[in-house]
Amino acid sequence: MKTAALLLAVAASLSLAQQSEPPRDGMDFVLGGGAWLPGLMNEDNQLSVGYAFMAGIETPMFQEDQFRLTAGPAFCGSDRNAYDGITAVMLNLGYRKFPFYRPYAGPRALEPFIGLTGGGILVWDAVAEGSSADSKSTGGAMLGVEAGTRIRVGETTGLDITLSADWVPIGSALAGESDEDLSGIRIQGSLVF
Repeated sequence: MKTAALLLAVAASLSLAQQSEPPRDGMDFVLGGGAWLPGLMNEDNQLSVGYAFMAGIETPMFQEDQFRLTAGPAFCGSDRNAYDGITAVMLNLGYRKFPFYRPYAGPRALEPFIGLTGGGILVWDAVAEGSSADSKSTGGAMLGVEAGTRIRVGETTGLDITLSADWVPIGSALAGESDEDLSGIRIQGSLVF
């Protein structure tokens, strides 16, 4: 009985050793989208939850580290009668660290990460039809932190679920908002292939 158990343990360990991790030596493409909640730090925020899209590339994962460049549009509505909402175009360069890379990589299919992002944003508002309000536009820098996980969905494909907190110290009087801050959060899912 002990011999059979030993043989079974050896066979199991050999079969696990045969499982290889997918290659990580090439650039990956990113496509995604999700919810955008700007202006959360403003007292009189009348912006509603919107949506954001992104496309980009990321460097090969060198053990625990990775860089990602993404760009895309974001939209949200406004509860103020004079405005339909705001539109933004975001460009972000991010650094991600996968602190549990070794135990979660490969066949386990789950890789939590944390990261920092920085980039720029262009924003403009849309005046409601029949309104006499002025349309405004602005732009500037944005910084953020993110946390999430990558879930393996194929041999070389992953799904990233990300929660990002963005500091955006611009937005003065866009869509009738009184504070100069569009800081908020983004909740996004992106396909990495």
